[in-house]
Amino acid sequence: MISTAPPSGGFFGPFIHAGLFAQIVILVLLVMSIVSWAVILRKARYVRRAAQQTRQFLNLFGLRTRLGDYEQVARTMRASPLSSLLLAGVEEWQKLRKDFHGTVQGAELLQQLIPNITEAMDRAASRESDRLEGWLPFLSITTMVAPFLGLLGTVQGVLATFLGLRTTQIPTLQTIAPGISDALITTIMGLVVAIPAAFFYNYFVGRVRNLQSEMERFSSELTGILRREIIYSQLEGTDTWNPNTRP
Repeated sequence: MISTAPPSGGFFGPFIHAGLFAQIVILVLLVMSIVSWAVILRKARYVRRAAQQTRQFLNLFGLRTRLGDYEQVARTMRASPLSSLLLAGVEEWQKLRKDFHGTVQGAELLQQLIPNITEAMDRAASRESDRLEGWLPFLSITTMVAPFLGLLGTVQGVLATFLGLRTTQIPTLQTIAPGISDALITTIMGLVVAIPAAFFYNYFVGRVRNLQSEMERFSSELTGILRREIIYSQLEGTDTWNPNTRP
């Protein structure tokens, strides 16, 4: 009957008795795990707050009628990426309005320069996307690299075990098993690091895509609002539009 005595060192026995190469692999995986969980916790808080304020922003946005009200709402919900888009659009709008205020055919020129406002919002959307996607590449790299690092440690451990048996005439399970079990610990460690990183990477990618879709829809809606307001100003016989007086 084969003896199944537990390894010395308890739960940490395989880590303690692992070879130098395996210990280096485990140390690298441990650092990757710590950084991954720090990214996961920080990103979860950031994305959750952004999504929550975006929902509130859209609810309030539908109740406002003046651009000044939109701007006020945006300044109180800076965690929402829509706030940055709106503020960028308003800033560009005010620059154009200042340049063309009182000029002949000012409203027509503003219509032609609507793409400038759209481009300003696109730049803001790009910055917000970079912020939302920050550190996600690290989770992606961890997902791909950690299992291979673990496998590398295992292969090296198995190879070292068999090389150590070259001088043994009759290898037995008792002489092979400890080396194999110690080598497998790096594979386990690699999977423990990679699985949470893969899960949360895909979760965050989905949440970020939802927010990016909201930004695209909001940018299109705000551009339409600005076009309508310019037409209203023309119908009212003014060549510029005051956002704080529009009903």
